[in-house]
Amino acid sequence: MLSKNKVNHYVGEVMRRWQKLHETSNTFAYQLNVQESKYLEGSNCIYSELNPERTTLRRAPQVIQSLNPVFEENKFNFKKIPQQELLMILPYDGIEVSIIINKSPLTLYHSLICPDVQNGLAQRVTLDTLRFCRDFLLSIEDDRGFRIGYNSPGALASVNHLHMHLINIEKDLYIDNAELDTLCEDDVFRLNSSMPTQAVCWIFNQRDSVTQMENKTRKLYEFLEWLCTENTPHNIFMTPDRVKSQKRLKIFIYPRENFCVVKDFKAFNVGFCEMSGYVPVGDKQLFDQLTETQVFKRIDEEIGLIFPKIINYFESGRT
Repeated sequence: MLSKNKVNHYVGEVMRRWQKLHETSNTFAYQLNVQESKYLEGSNCIYSELNPERTTLRRAPQVIQSLNPVFEENKFNFKKIPQQELLMILPYDGIEVSIIINKSPLTLYHSLICPDVQNGLAQRVTLDTLRFCRDFLLSIEDDRGFRIGYNSPGALASVNHLHMHLINIEKDLYIDNAELDTLCEDDVFRLNSSMPTQAVCWIFNQRDSVTQMENKTRKLYEFLEWLCTENTPHNIFMTPDRVKSQKRLKIFIYPRENFCVVKDFKAFNVGFCEMSGYVPVGDKQLFDQLTETQVFKRIDEEIGLIFPKIINYFESGRT
């Protein structure tokens, strides 16, 4: 298991080692340089940053056309990274979790959480990955802005090797204050119908018993497995509750009707960041002209008409 003391030591070391590499080496594809940032006009806390280098200098994304992908040794994967990109390896319940820099960072300390790298796991979430991310975020003492995200195949995944994104966003985002309604028992919620997007949310409380934690995590994993079986792309966003008096973790799942294979770098794409209200873009004109309405329109296009099917999953008692 992960103790709080160990996690907070690990977090401090990730920050220190990441910053040192960023300042003293050519390890990254570019030096992170957010040129401008702003909240888009409106009442929903859509936060945008202009980061041109990520558009022009990042590694070309792989095409992953299945929600049940097969790992391919001959393509780029995290077994092939230079040793200096590996920040640390954390032991967790019999597995090893590698923390690797993201060579094309969106934020300070942007890193990849990669379980059992040498086993060659394809980009499909495992139960152990969910447990690790849950325990990691719930154990961070200070509100440092760390969140964890995941893009499935068909939802902007770029590498077919299991990885989650550890990012640092201290700004309040749209999803942080989104109103929730109960969807079913065991702390499963959905966004209120008044909200401009749709999502399912699991809430984990630090006071939950070990049994409660495990039951919730297994139900979450079963839902993700069902999405894969139904060939439904999805994004995940894990964020500690921004209300400091509550030590809770919210895990949002964004199912999508549309299968997005290749990223369009001339526009803004819709992955876990954009679904949550963080919109990094690489084009100055787009940054200047982007509106909250445009963001929600794009998200709505990706979600499509899938949500009644999602609601039926929960109402049918499969949880």
